[in-house]
Amino acid sequence: MLAVVNTDVISQLIGENSGWFGVVLAGSVGAITLIPPYVAFPTAALLVDAGAGYMQIGAFISTLMMVGLVTIPVEMKFFGKKLTLLRNLFAFIFSFFVAIIIRLVVGS
Repeated sequence: MLAVVNTDVISQLIGENSGWFGVVLAGSVGAITLIPPYVAFPTAALLVDAGAGYMQIGAFISTLMMVGLVTIPVEMKFFGKKLTLLRNLFAFIFSFFVAIIIRLVVGS
């Protein structure tokens, strides 16, 4: 996909200047995507090289690893509806704190 999408588009959507829109977009994509970590981290590096912001990638990776919208039906069978929804909700919210911390540490 990165070969097809122009770096300007990546920069506009999830670049440094995309602000909270880019953070929410990247977090939402991470929440609905099911990618193993050994693919996710190199993909994140490619996105940064293509113009994505660190704050946005932080939200993407943290939701990708912690939020599982695709796996909710299976998770509900084991943990119940309430616990599953609460866990995913709090993980999604926490990913924005991760983005803020990255902004404070890295500065961009």
